[in-house]
Amino acid sequence: MRSIAPVLPRAICWAPLAANLAVVAANAQQPSRETAPAYSLLRFEEDYRYLRDPAKHTDVWDPLKYIPIDSDRGWYLSLGGELRERFEYYSSPNFSLQGQSANGYLLSRTLLHADLHVGDYLRTFFELGSHFASWKDAAAPPYLDRWDLQQAFVDVRLPLRAEEDLDPVLRIGRQEMVFGAQRLVSIRDAPNVRRAFEGIRLGDTIGGVRIDALLTRPVLLRTGAFDDTANDAQALWGVYTTASVKLLPGAKADLYYLGFENETAIYAAGMGPERRHTIGTRFFGGAAGWDWDWEVLYQFGTFAQQDIQAWGLSTDTGYTRDIMGWKVRIGLKADIGSGDRNAGDGTLGTLNALFPKLAYFNQAALFGPSNVMDLQPTFSVQPNERFKVTVGYNPLWRATTQGAIYTGAGLPIAGTAGQPGRFTAHQLSVDLTWQLDRHVQLTTGYVHVDTADVLQAAGGRNVDFVYASAAYKF
Repeated sequence: MRSIAPVLPRAICWAPLAANLAVVAANAQQPSRETAPAYSLLRFEEDYRYLRDPAKHTDVWDPLKYIPIDSDRGWYLSLGGELRERFEYYSSPNFSLQGQSANGYLLSRTLLHADLHVGDYLRTFFELGSHFASWKDAAAPPYLDRWDLQQAFVDVRLPLRAEEDLDPVLRIGRQEMVFGAQRLVSIRDAPNVRRAFEGIRLGDTIGGVRIDALLTRPVLLRTGAFDDTANDAQALWGVYTTASVKLLPGAKADLYYLGFENETAIYAAGMGPERRHTIGTRFFGGAAGWDWDWEVLYQFGTFAQQDIQAWGLSTDTGYTRDIMGWKVRIGLKADIGSGDRNAGDGTLGTLNALFPKLAYFNQAALFGPSNVMDLQPTFSVQPNERFKVTVGYNPLWRATTQGAIYTGAGLPIAGTAGQPGRFTAHQLSVDLTWQLDRHVQLTTGYVHVDTADVLQAAGGRNVDFVYASAAYKF
């Protein structure tokens, strides 16, 4: 029988918040004077200056969200955090390619942050994270990482031309970053430890155009306490812009360049240093019930002794209609990520998605966007704003049979490159999300993966995946 000792410290952490839930539930029965804003995916984007007015205090945590230090000069401190427990079960982890047996485990995440604002021109943000993976076989990052600095950065606002509203913010330190639809730069929320970067970022909105320039390295995770460092073997830099499309109301467009270096890149063609450049654009928005998110990119550079010529195309289009008070959305996703058509021609054609969300196609996160073609019709129902059910079906093919099948972590599956059979797998997914209130979110879901002959010939098995998560934010 496995010990419950690893779970006890987290149970103690949850105990005071369980009592607080009763207070929140009681307050929910009272008519609110003003609806508090939802918590952000990136907690440093939250702004609690509105709580300077005591009449706007409606939440039990409001005294911690705005702690005045010098109100006349705009000095204040904001405290917050997140507790999350997530259960996962794989019938065949990683398709059982290395003989793994079924594994069910509990992922526990604690995040605590402090946000200090010193007037309008200086701000510091610190976030501690603790991550455990109880009962997981061979637990390692990004599932396991004991207490460490998740984020620690300083923002300095540069008043270059105040009369022209030109005052970019320079951010220095360890920070989370999200761009676009998280296809290339993501926080990787699903496993357990969110992705962060170390470096500098300069951003401002000029004439309605958001511009961000960055020079960073990803954080290299280790399982010990306060031992994470910048990964000197990798680097990410570039410029990302977002602007409204004036000719089409409700539409926006991204235009970006991202540079990437990796001293030990691994592809089916081999292993070696990689220097890759990505240029792309994204068109997204919504109007008249329709929503769309389309992205196309091109990559060039060098890998080992080869040139890089790769590309990718991703679309997500849907239509939402109100039927008897329920929001019903029918959508279609489609992706193509190029593969390497000829391992001996001196050119690597495999798309590198850089730092994508691991739940790229679904929560099982078994496949990545390299050398892939897929279609994913989806159907979602929302009986109210807090509850949502989504069903998706996702067949996948290889873009070229000369290239390998790539995992969600971006690694080639041995024995698949050059094998016949373009079809890769069927995936069926069901996801349920219930936002109980501003603080509590419950999610659960199921994914079935039916592998094709090429994976089975390499030793892969069909996979059933189940997850259930409870998160509390404050």
